[in-house]
Amino acid sequence: MKKTEQEISERLEAAMSAATPVDDAMRRAGQLAFQFHAWTNTPMVIWKDGKVVEIDPNDPDLELPEGFERPPPGPPPNLWQFFM
Repeated sequence: MKKTEQEISERLEAAMSAATPVDDAMRRAGQLAFQFHAWTNTPMVIWKDGKVVEIDPNDPDLELPEGFERPPPGPPPNLWQFFM
């Protein structure tokens, strides 16, 4: 049975909104990915409103998810921290 884009979108959103023991780790990973993209000045690809979209993490008008913080200006102290 082939699923429609709407069904897939609804299932993904339901899965992502369900609380699991790894929620904190996933949120932290998202925050680190957001900071990495901001520091390297590269767009970030996300799932939004049932679509894949590119966002500019340095856009001052970008609405951040609850708990996310903008990285401090300038390069990170150590880019290798993202790969360890």
